[in-house]
Amino acid sequence: MSSHSARNTIAFALTGALAALAFSAATAHADPDAPTPIGDEFNLTEDGSIPWLDEQILYHQDFSLLNAPAETFEGVVHFDYVTFSLGDYHDPLENYNISVEQDIAGNVPVGEQYSNFDLGGEYGYDLVYNSIGGTPEAFLTTPFGDIDFPTWFVEAVGPTFFEPWASLGLF
Repeated sequence: MSSHSARNTIAFALTGALAALAFSAATAHADPDAPTPIGDEFNLTEDGSIPWLDEQILYHQDFSLLNAPAETFEGVVHFDYVTFSLGDYHDPLENYNISVEQDIAGNVPVGEQYSNFDLGGEYGYDLVYNSIGGTPEAFLTTPFGDIDFPTWFVEAVGPTFFEPWASLGLF
C-alpha cells in the first residue's frame, strides 16, 4: 500500500469517527421518556364534543421524576388524539401533556410540564418539551436520531413555542 493510499484511509477513518462523535454529542441529551406514573388515574373525563377530535381525555395521576424517583407530584394529564386521512394515508396526531398541579414530595414546581406531540405515528417523529424537575429541554425525535434544541433557545421561547396547537386551541 502506498503512503498516499494509507493517508487517505486514515483520513477517511478519522473523518468518519469525528462525524460519529459529533452526531452522538448532538443527540446525547435527548430523552423522550415521560415522568413515571404512580398508582391509578383519577378524576377521569372523556370528551367527544369536538367534532374533529377522535378522543380527548383529561385525568389526574401521581408521578415521580424519571431521574429522581423520591421527588413526586400530582399531575393533570391531557391527551388528545385525532386521525387525519389523505386518500389511502391515515395517520394519528397525538398530544400527551402532563402539567404539575401539586408537589407531593421533593421540590417540583407547580406549572412545569412535559409534552409529547406525536407528529405521525408509525414514522417516529415526536416533538418533546420537558421542564419538570430541571432545566427545560426540547427535542425532535426522528427515525434518524434525535435533534436537540439548545437550552438557551428553549428557555427563551418557552413551552408555547413547542405547543402551538395548545395555545391556538387546536388540541
